[in-house]
Amino acid sequence: MKKKIFIIIQCILLTIIICSTVIEATSLVSVYKESDNNVFRLLLGQSQSEERFNLKDIIPENIVVRNQGRANNCWDFAAIGALETTLALKRKRQNNVTKVFDFSEAHLKYGSRYSMFLEGKKNVKGFDANRLDGGNFMDAINYMTNGYGPVDERWQNYNPNEPDIDLNSIQSITQAATVMDTVNLSVEDISNESLVDDAILKIKTHIKNYGGVYFALNYRIGDQYTNTVNMARYCDIPLQKGESASHVVLLIGWDDNYNATNFKKNPGKNGAWIFKNSYGNYSDVEYLSYYDKTGYSETFGFQDIEEGKSYDKQYQHQVLPPIVDFHVNKGPVISQLTVAEVYTRDKNKSNEKITRLSIEAAKSGIYEFFVNPNSDDLTNLTKVSVNKFYLRKGFHMVKLNNPVELTGSKFVVAVKVPNVDNQFDMMYEPRSNVEGYTASVSNPGETYVNYVDNSNASYWKDFVVTGKGNSSLKAYVNYGDNEVVPTKIKMLSDPNKLEYIKDTEELDVTGGKILVSMSNGETVEKSLEDSKVKLSGFDNSSIGPKTITVDYMNNKTTFVVNVIDSPNQLISLTLKKAPTKVEYMINDTLVRDGGVLQATYSNGKSADISTNSSSVKFSSPNMSVPGTKNVTITYGGRSVNYSILVKERPIVLSKIEILNLPLKTEYVQDTEGLDLTGGKIRATYSNNNVLDIQMDSSDVTVSGFDNSNVGKNTLTVNYKGKSTNFDVNIVERPKAVINDAWILRKPDKLKYKKGEELDLTGGKITVNYSDGTNKIVSMDNEELVQYSNFNKSSLGVQSVALRLKDLNKLLSFDVEVVRDEPAVDQNKVLENKVIENQIVANQIVQNKITENKIISNNIENNKIIENKIISNSIIANNIENNKILENAIISNQIIANNVESNRVIENQIISNRIENNKVIENKILENQILQNKTLENRVIENKVMENKVVENNIYDTNVIHENKVKNENVIYENSVQNNIAENKVNSNQVIENRVNDNATNENHNNNLDIFSDSKAEITDANNFVYTDSNKNYIEIEVNVSNINFGNNSKYNVKYYLAGSPNESISDDKYVEINKIDKQSNGMYLAKFKINSKDLSNLDEIVNSDNLYLYMKAENGVNVSKKVLLLNNVSKIKNYINNKKVDEINKDNLNKYKDNTVYNRILPQTGALPWFVLSFVIVTMIGIVSYFKFKNINK
Repeated sequence: MKKKIFIIIQCILLTIIICSTVIEATSLVSVYKESDNNVFRLLLGQSQSEERFNLKDIIPENIVVRNQGRANNCWDFAAIGALETTLALKRKRQNNVTKVFDFSEAHLKYGSRYSMFLEGKKNVKGFDANRLDGGNFMDAINYMTNGYGPVDERWQNYNPNEPDIDLNSIQSITQAATVMDTVNLSVEDISNESLVDDAILKIKTHIKNYGGVYFALNYRIGDQYTNTVNMARYCDIPLQKGESASHVVLLIGWDDNYNATNFKKNPGKNGAWIFKNSYGNYSDVEYLSYYDKTGYSETFGFQDIEEGKSYDKQYQHQVLPPIVDFHVNKGPVISQLTVAEVYTRDKNKSNEKITRLSIEAAKSGIYEFFVNPNSDDLTNLTKVSVNKFYLRKGFHMVKLNNPVELTGSKFVVAVKVPNVDNQFDMMYEPRSNVEGYTASVSNPGETYVNYVDNSNASYWKDFVVTGKGNSSLKAYVNYGDNEVVPTKIKMLSDPNKLEYIKDTEELDVTGGKILVSMSNGETVEKSLEDSKVKLSGFDNSSIGPKTITVDYMNNKTTFVVNVIDSPNQLISLTLKKAPTKVEYMINDTLVRDGGVLQATYSNGKSADISTNSSSVKFSSPNMSVPGTKNVTITYGGRSVNYSILVKERPIVLSKIEILNLPLKTEYVQDTEGLDLTGGKIRATYSNNNVLDIQMDSSDVTVSGFDNSNVGKNTLTVNYKGKSTNFDVNIVERPKAVINDAWILRKPDKLKYKKGEELDLTGGKITVNYSDGTNKIVSMDNEELVQYSNFNKSSLGVQSVALRLKDLNKLLSFDVEVVRDEPAVDQNKVLENKVIENQIVANQIVQNKITENKIISNNIENNKIIENKIISNSIIANNIENNKILENAIISNQIIANNVESNRVIENQIISNRIENNKVIENKILENQILQNKTLENRVIENKVMENKVVENNIYDTNVIHENKVKNENVIYENSVQNNIAENKVNSNQVIENRVNDNATNENHNNNLDIFSDSKAEITDANNFVYTDSNKNYIEIEVNVSNINFGNNSKYNVKYYLAGSPNESISDDKYVEINKIDKQSNGMYLAKFKINSKDLSNLDEIVNSDNLYLYMKAENGVNVSKKVLLLNNVSKIKNYINNKKVDEINKDNLNKYKDNTVYNRILPQTGALPWFVLSFVIVTMIGIVSYFKFKNINK
């Protein structure tokens, strides 16, 4: 017995342990395809990690079951329901305020039909079908994209009887939402289980991320396929060939564990959709087996919708559903399919800019868009950049990254459709000879196609002339102003009072409201008492119905009141409500507004009479004396009284005026500031007292002074809320003339050999102008400066006179003319000094300096004159330990000097002096100089003046590596370890050093396109899935190749990942790239990883069809940016709880589940070890007890 008890206890414990570790494996089967670029869309698969999901738990206020009644409008209710849930879920995900959406199903039905209207009127945007006929998703989308709707339910309430209505009642209402993207989730062959399984995953993803799904199936209330106890449906009879589903519902969720036994007939597998029907109280929600044989053939959803109307005008030729798929095969002649629509502009509008285009995409692929804004010339199309170019099958509206302004009377929009399986497809609207398309209108000159070359006019063919209709390509424009105006009004509720007594009662609109459609798509309510509401048509002088016209900003509607005869004799009068105003100031006028009298008649009836009525009389109290006054109101021979209070009027400022203008009222343009000295204003108060105030008082403000334009300038004077004006005159500034001049710097050459011409180079004169400005001019400026008193043949000191044009003043400086000295021994080098060395007019042409680094360099008073080095080549030059003492070189020219394989080692040159040395065609080969030393090299008093650098191209300022000087001057492998000491250069100056024709690359004004040849690719992608789905993430490795740094690799490179190519990225969002390698072609490769956990914009990224890398390179001065499309060339690697698997599916999730995670039974960690420990302890106790007490009964 004890053995049995012990074994039972062990079994119980073991069962507890096993049960406690049971995990419901999550399913994260992605809808991602290897061909997709956006691997982060795998994260959308997280929607399937929830075995049960219901939009009613997320957006309950927007999951409302409505009733279509007996009308065949299920398609209508399902489409509107999908629209509402998409908008609501978008608001929820953006953390916006919750809003209940209720769009009009009736407006959709009437707006999409040709003939359901009074007086035989026809809707030119409607499909010609019987009112009892149903519809489909294409009908709904066409209505939502041709400018008709959707609109608020209040504009057209639903009536299942669907009577004919006034066509005008559904027109001119601004659409309340703009459809941006739809998605087609339909399965072409619903007998293919693999396609259906794939569709199930896509539908789940869509519901979780975008909203409800329009879903067609066979369904009839009360048939044999629905279990009405739990509202579970499964039909095992598939649709026949050519048969359409009979009903449409809205899928709002799913339950993977919904038991197959809940259905009348067992489908063989668990799992069901949760759907909302359109039969009112018949059901709250219903369940449909995943494996119903009649579904999936018509399955659609909305991926993006904007609230309101996002454009001012829509240009379209196609207004009826574009159901025809026109296609051509790619071949030797047909290489493309470009479709163009030619539109005629609205003559009444200007400043139109195309901001959006739309198309019904026949196939998924990359679409290219083009515009000619100037004319109908089809050969002059310009490609435009749009926010998305990979479009999936369905309707899509794209935004232009840069709006295009229309300038011509006509314009063209065009699209080049993708090549899918060697075939080009486009959707178009059939002609009027097709059943249902009675209203279709297609004209020659509207739609064109081109199969070969867009730039060749002969290849463009008129599509309509060939017997076809208009394409679905549309254009949307915005005007310059953004004024929101009403477009339509209707009565929302009549006033409370609709019956009036003849000649007695005035119109009372209390309680009356109108519904107003605004041009931005918003619908608002306005009271009839609103100040902008104008009423007309009321006349109480005759009995009968009276039509009252309501005018709200030029939009009109009406309501009716009835005027009746006086019921009987007036027997009493009471003041039901006193007039609104009962407090007055002295001499105010009595106001009658707001009062109501109640008149009682002998027949017992009573009526309210406004105190504004012409039949109501008021007494005239004395309003000139303060105090309480009694006012008598008389009507129909009877009177009532009420009191008013008249008070003293407070003293207030009435006005201000100019008493004295300022002393200064004339100002020189762009020169003088405002001077208010002498200006006075006079302030007059309500008691007629006056106060004179200076304009420059702190209590007075004067604004409007502008001395930039010649002429009258009106100024505004403000004092305590009152203002007045006065004018000042702005006169033109006189032209500046030379006022004075003096010598700033003498010429460089002051000593001349007899016979030499005067050289004014280096001489500077400061010129002072009458406007107070100074300008430095050169003495050798022949147009402005003339010299005299110089005789090149006369020895001695001479005073050279200078005269400036337009200045009656002489300037002078001394020069000395000396005898010509004999030539100096060319080979003798003594006491070499560089004295007063100048560099004048030094030109460097096409100089390229890369990574120049100069540290602690001081040059003072350095002058080098006419130093020329031409065709200088130094190859393999090594100079070590070089010392030069007291080296002076004057007027040195070296022409065509070639030094090859020159080595100078420990060379000492002391007291070396070379003057007027010229070396021409000098060649030194294999020259060795030993023990070369330079000591005490000092540069003192170096000045650089007026240094100009034009078009200089420098990479990485202050760093020089691999310095190259072109134009035949080449230095290779030049190594210098030079020690210079005690080298003195005195009075060395550089004046007007100019460097021309140096190309400038990569700065803020002219960016070097470092990424012009770059390509971005995903080379490795890893999908990490966990039993705890909150841990899921994607990690990718990205390569950006062919980055061209030129000769400078010292760039800081960063990236930002986005789902759109037209975002504005702030600097703080970029992520630095640490690994950059050099490629074999000399360019560079950046490698980095991106983890979805690090992405702040993950929601935007997972919902995008493509990924874009925003690349940025900078080196402190220069910046290069580019947006690259990120292509995927990798194969996804999948991991479940860090174990690599071939595929993410339920079997693998169960196989590799994490046993530390429990399904709402135990904590996520630590439970299993405790149960194991408990099991071991109980087992040990049992064993001990068994052996200790096994003979107890004996």
